[in-house]
Amino acid sequence: MSENNPFERVAEPWEAVVADMEATADGYREADWEVLELHPGDVTVDEQGLDVLVPGDEFETLESRTADAAFDTYEVYRAAESEMVFALVVLEDTETERAVCCPIYYEREAIEGVRERIGDGVLYTHIRPLNDDRMVTFSYEEPELFVPE
Repeated sequence: MSENNPFERVAEPWEAVVADMEATADGYREADWEVLELHPGDVTVDEQGLDVLVPGDEFETLESRTADAAFDTYEVYRAAESEMVFALVVLEDTETERAVCCPIYYEREAIEGVRERIGDGVLYTHIRPLNDDRMVTFSYEEPELFVPE
């Protein structure tokens, strides 16, 4: 691993989170759920939570699947934690048996700042395609799940 290439220090944990997403999605499919796996190109922390960029075709599928769904439960699985946090968010619509799996990453310090600003409020993920104003937003009433202890 090269000290001059910061990507190398995050490539392995990111690949592990993506592998976890694939295994998790397979588990849902075995239980006859409809699953969408997202592959973010960029994740940034904003004032309300996370801004997640996904490929246009994945966004189109997400937008159509969420139009008539009520994602009522979610899980946040944090994988690697240091100055960078890697996690898998799984959103479920239990009535229609649909799930969305979204791996994310963010700087620990940035998410702690958001958590302090929102207090006991709600954290959001805004998922959007590149070069488009459309977005799908999910809310989390337990933002502490995103903040490592």
